[in-house]
Amino acid sequence: MFSLSDAQLVTDPVLRDQIEQHPRAQDLLRAFLYPYAAPDHDFLFKGGAYSKVGADAVPDLICGRTPVLAVGSNRAPVQLSRKFTHQNLSDEIPVTHGWLKHHDIVYSTHLTGYGSVPATLAPSPGTRVRVSITWLTAQQLAHMHVTESVPAHYSYQQLHGRDLELDCGIRPDHIGMYQSVRGHVFGHGNIYALSAIRAENRRYPAKAQWEIMALFAKRAKQPMRAEFILRMIDDQAARNALAGQFTIK
Repeated sequence: MFSLSDAQLVTDPVLRDQIEQHPRAQDLLRAFLYPYAAPDHDFLFKGGAYSKVGADAVPDLICGRTPVLAVGSNRAPVQLSRKFTHQNLSDEIPVTHGWLKHHDIVYSTHLTGYGSVPATLAPSPGTRVRVSITWLTAQQLAHMHVTESVPAHYSYQQLHGRDLELDCGIRPDHIGMYQSVRGHVFGHGNIYALSAIRAENRRYPAKAQWEIMALFAKRAKQPMRAEFILRMIDDQAARNALAGQFTIK
């Protein structure tokens, strides 16, 4: 459950009021608050909660696990809880943090089933972006593939670890990652970074979630209102019709 006070993160006053007054406010908050709040330190997620861990504890926690880049909501406890806490598998997941050089975290050109415009990774020479790594067991990785809609929405790839600097000092040779198959180039060659993710020397303009949703509404020739997002949640065909590289007119 999200707090209605979190609607204040949507800076458009009309849209914010629609969210606060709507009977489906929780659905709207789930869409608009992506990629969700997350701690900016290494932690162990377990049982729907998380606890901070020191660098000296990380090697034992990650032993035998696969490092997987979390560029969007997978770094957030609320999303890890939604994906793993009620499954018939361990939900104990170490999450480490660091910086990735020459890349940025940008919006994909598709909508999720819960109405958000999700994240993907894009090359960005000279940029340094804050990233998270989930360390998964084989069973957890298989389940994560399902939650990421591989291969319909994302492909699972390997990224070389040379540009990754983790706070704990560990340097994996390769990191798994989910890369959008829909692309990340919007109209007129535009690429948009997530304003919720910290970066240095960012090359791409950054937008909040509600601002990027407005591009999809414009493409659909609809006003940017709460009802547009709810239609995208409820109507898979309408969502799919807006997916992929497109030109905003």
